[in-house]
Amino acid sequence: MKTRRPFLSLAAAVAAALSFTLAGCGGGNGEPPPDDTITDVVPVVPVVTITNNVVAETATGAITFTFSFNVDVGTSFTVDDVTVVDGSKGAFTRLSGSQATLVVTPPADAVGLVVVSVAAGAVNDATGAVNEAVMVQKAFDTSVVTPPPGGDTLLADFDAALPPVAGFEGAEGSAVVPCPAGGGTGNCFMVLRSGGQVFALGIVETTVPVTATKRTISAKVFSPTAGIPMVLKIEGPGGANSGDVVPNEAVVAGWQTLTWTFAGVDPALTFNKIVLLPNLGAVDAPPGKSYYFDDMKLVEASAPPPPSGTVLANFDDVLPPVAGFEGAEGSAVGPCPAGGGTGNCFNVLRSGGQVFALGIIEATVPVTATRRTISAQVFSPTAGIPMVLKIEGPGGANSGDVAANEAVVAGWQTLTWTFTGIDLSKTYNKMVLLPNLGTVDAPPGKAYYFDDIVLLGAAGGGSGPLTFSSGFAGGNRTVEGGEFGGFSGSNLDGFGCNGLPENCGGGGDMTPAVAAADSFFYYYYQTAVPAEALYAGIYVQAPGVTGGLSATADTPGLQLAGQTQIKFNFNPNPEWFGTATNNFMVQFDMGKLYDTGGPCHIQLRKVVTPTSAGQAAYALDLDSFAVVQNCGVAGLTAASVLATQPISQVSFQAAGGGAAVSDGTKTTGANLSAPNGAGVYPTTLVIKGGILFE
Repeated sequence: MKTRRPFLSLAAAVAAALSFTLAGCGGGNGEPPPDDTITDVVPVVPVVTITNNVVAETATGAITFTFSFNVDVGTSFTVDDVTVVDGSKGAFTRLSGSQATLVVTPPADAVGLVVVSVAAGAVNDATGAVNEAVMVQKAFDTSVVTPPPGGDTLLADFDAALPPVAGFEGAEGSAVVPCPAGGGTGNCFMVLRSGGQVFALGIVETTVPVTATKRTISAKVFSPTAGIPMVLKIEGPGGANSGDVVPNEAVVAGWQTLTWTFAGVDPALTFNKIVLLPNLGAVDAPPGKSYYFDDMKLVEASAPPPPSGTVLANFDDVLPPVAGFEGAEGSAVGPCPAGGGTGNCFNVLRSGGQVFALGIIEATVPVTATRRTISAQVFSPTAGIPMVLKIEGPGGANSGDVAANEAVVAGWQTLTWTFTGIDLSKTYNKMVLLPNLGTVDAPPGKAYYFDDIVLLGAAGGGSGPLTFSSGFAGGNRTVEGGEFGGFSGSNLDGFGCNGLPENCGGGGDMTPAVAAADSFFYYYYQTAVPAEALYAGIYVQAPGVTGGLSATADTPGLQLAGQTQIKFNFNPNPEWFGTATNNFMVQFDMGKLYDTGGPCHIQLRKVVTPTSAGQAAYALDLDSFAVVQNCGVAGLTAASVLATQPISQVSFQAAGGGAAVSDGTKTTGANLSAPNGAGVYPTTLVIKGGILFE
């Protein structure tokens, strides 16, 4: 129950005591004495002004009070000179002889007033003059409010929601200050990194209530530098630690909305601290650089799009026979737990028995050369365990044990299993579910829930090729009418090339006389001295798509239907190819628009090592692409994304040094070390002919 204490009467009591003290210092009728009675100059006495850091009318957490004296009182002012009514004294810091701070924490789950006072005569200056009394009060409301289910949770906006902040290891100058123009509202938390360690950091103390469906933090961020790591992690008591997490988006110079997804954290743990590590790994030399954060939210994950394919079981209208064995005999179909699934689920209840206690679903699985991935919504009570599935059939047909493509989290997520080595000539009519394979779940056991089990891809088709573009034409359009072009920049030009030929440009053979398959487009970026961070690339948009990705609606694109590879012809320039940093990246930008505090499109990425400095054909398996920007949607895989969303843009990119990126296996590169005969350092990408999905 919420407690309400008689704070007004306490404040009145303190005020009365102070009034009594003040009355003892004088009296009379309030008129000044005659001039001839003034014989000495009245000394300046210490006067203290008390302010606090909470802009809002009502505080919801700890309050930092600042005591500012009009004269130097040396060390005579201590924490013992401060009286606090209905609040607990915390850290006391003497900033100078005339200023100090005190952190006061109001009582939990209560509403009222914190009263802070300094009694008359408690403090003196060098002349022996003593202070006058002062008292202030601040309303607070620390009521425990249960957040409504669903929706985003505001963690800090540094105006109304202003949790304690601090900086360490070279970021001690960090503070809450007005936001720079162009983004943010009101105040921001400025992490000022100036010397110190490569891990100079800022901390925001606030509860981060992660759940199975709320694992992404969104924030408006201002960075003075593009292409740097903007790392964030969450921590809590008992060693709870998410580990370092990089944003789902590339960092630009200026304002943008970034998101960080904590896929592997345990929602059962408490997290009450956000650790901000901008430009992690580098020292920002004095006078340093300022990084601003505002509107920090824990984002409710968007519901994943329904998978496209053949429904094998949803345990409502598609309900095949099920059973449990070897310690999972209690398995059955029943209502799904909250937070995922719909209607009924198959509950595999493992309680003792064998380490391979299992559930079985009897359903035909019509795998083909282009349909080899099963998707399911899965609830696990434990994170980090193996979630194994296999398919079997008559005559010894057996896929073997296949682990999920995703790391398992505690709670609900979408998992996928891809069967790459199976015999397609055989029939498969049984799915074997082996959660936590290799371990016995001792009685009373643990329950694992499965719902919406789908064989991804369109039935009866999808094996034919799809043309994204057949070649390059005039006016920066492909033969199919999609826009194409180049982009580049480095630390030497503010990460935005000026278009002058000595720096960057593009060209090729796109005349009507050339066959589409022989047309080509190149884009180059070159520097007079080696760059420290560099990117350059070619983008090609889907048939009929121009103007980039929409920030207000879904963007059209090419929807795959079971294709398994992308094919294209590519070559780098020989100087770049000859370096140790010659990897390039292929990236898909999907058409569906999400809102994560700003427009967001899911991105898939594959980093490739070139095979030749000349023109070479490449065929990349689509299931080897990684989801590098998930827009707050948990549990995505390349297969599940490509089965449900169109590809609106394909790009080929070089990115080296401080701008390098990874697909989780390989890291991109660019030419940072090899000059050509003209003494410049070129990075050139060439695409010849079309882009095909087969």
